[in-house]
Amino acid sequence: MSDTEEPRGGTIRRRLLTAFAAVAVPPVLLLAALVLLLLSRSFERTAESRLRDGIDAVAGRLARMEAVARVKVAAVAREDLPVAADADLPGLTTESGERRDLAVLEIVSADGTILSSLHWPVGFGLREQDRTFEGAKHFRIEKVSEGYGAAERLVLVAELPASLRGQAVVVRGGAFVDGELLDELSRLMGAEVAVRDEAGRRWIAADGSPLATWTAPPSGMDSGEIALRGESFRWRSRALAPGLSLVVAIPRSAIVEVMGGVGRSTLIAAIAALAGALLAASLLSARIAAPVRALAGGARRVAAGDLGARVDAQAPGEIGELAASFNRMTEELAASRERVLQAERVAAWREMARRLAHELKNPIFPIQLSIETLRRVAEDDSSGRRLADLFRESSLTILDELRALRKIIDEFSQFARMPPPQPAPLRVNEVVEQALRLYAPRAGGVEVRTELASDLPPVTGDRDLLARALGNLVSNALDALEGAGRLTLRTARDAGGIRIDVEDSGPGLSDDQRTRLFTPYYTTKRGGTGLGLAIVQGIVSDHGGRVEVASAPGQGTAFTLFLPGNNKQG
Repeated sequence: MSDTEEPRGGTIRRRLLTAFAAVAVPPVLLLAALVLLLLSRSFERTAESRLRDGIDAVAGRLARMEAVARVKVAAVAREDLPVAADADLPGLTTESGERRDLAVLEIVSADGTILSSLHWPVGFGLREQDRTFEGAKHFRIEKVSEGYGAAERLVLVAELPASLRGQAVVVRGGAFVDGELLDELSRLMGAEVAVRDEAGRRWIAADGSPLATWTAPPSGMDSGEIALRGESFRWRSRALAPGLSLVVAIPRSAIVEVMGGVGRSTLIAAIAALAGALLAASLLSARIAAPVRALAGGARRVAAGDLGARVDAQAPGEIGELAASFNRMTEELAASRERVLQAERVAAWREMARRLAHELKNPIFPIQLSIETLRRVAEDDSSGRRLADLFRESSLTILDELRALRKIIDEFSQFARMPPPQPAPLRVNEVVEQALRLYAPRAGGVEVRTELASDLPPVTGDRDLLARALGNLVSNALDALEGAGRLTLRTARDAGGIRIDVEDSGPGLSDDQRTRLFTPYYTTKRGGTGLGLAIVQGIVSDHGGRVEVASAPGQGTAFTLFLPGNNKQG
């Protein structure tokens, strides 16, 4: 892994960004949701307030209309009627209505006979048929001329007693509460305004008003929501008189549209805030992660054996102190390694010198003793008979010890100058059979078994070196069996390669012996050099494999060689 390569678990920068997102994003989203909720409630309250204000505004407008009508009617009663002694009665209200700007004006006798009517001239001489509302004399349903007939219309009037030609009369005048007035109010307030006449089961509203399609507000309720013409309206009502209600409604789409705009603005603001925060966090995390990543890369290089690795210690704060400490640590490690290597080299040479002196001293002593004996006998035996017999015996001893000495020198030489593998395609079973042929004469009473798999793929390796390694293992096994027992050689496929088992039924090894087997110069055999298994391990390691051993006292020993199936040596 290179210094710039990301670790499998993710870089510290990614983790910092993830942690920031986990900490920052939920509160921002929660805040945005809370803002929208508060805005929604605020708009709901605003809508309710708007409806109440609308009701109050319309009621105030009607109250002002009544006050204006009272002033105008008083003027008619005080100023117009006293001078109308000779006037034409049917035309009296027409002239006064135009002068006083009254759309509704009538004069009625004490018995309810219409003496003059501006809005229903044909009612002259007829009895009143108007519909009134209990407790609200200023609202009336009057007959009004319309084309060649008459229609009932809601009027807002003021009435005062007066005298006409010495006769007590009632003067009543005002304005129509009709679609034209309500359309004007609707446009001014941006809401639907209508009046519900329960007795007449009808709506008084502007042309095309959705409220005209509503059956009626539910009894006992003064506010709510209703769907009209596929659109939802919030509404509020107020009684103008028993059986007469004022209704103001606001389309919910307007609230939704405003809420949608505010929601979009809030969402955009939240996204912009998050984007800015993430950008700042990215820049900050890059500054934090860069020296940490350099430290991680330096640590990987040190772990790979490069004790010359250094990192930039110019980072601020604790990271810079950590980098400086890392550099000091690598310097100390390099110095310590050099000291350890030097100590190991000295110790290795001392151990080799000690072992070589020990191994050489054993055969030299018998040789020296044999020569000294020959010289002493030669000086004392003048006939030479005894010298001849002793010479034959001593020469055999000297030759045996010289052979042992040569064997020791050869093993040390092999260990010191192990030739590099000469790789070539080979079949493992053939190498096993080659090693067995060399050591079969030494088997004696040992039962030798082979369990060789027939489906092994060829491997690449040095036939002679592998045969030497197997030969050492077979030789050790035969020595441990001491002429009796069972030796088994087994080959089989293994994950990614081939395994070779050399198993004996000998006395086995203790845990301490098993852990020290491959240490140079350690041996469990009398007269051994302790280099055989070290040589085996070196050969197998040069082939890219490994050696394992399993043993227990009294249960035999099994050595396993693992060779990769696609072995390449160079």
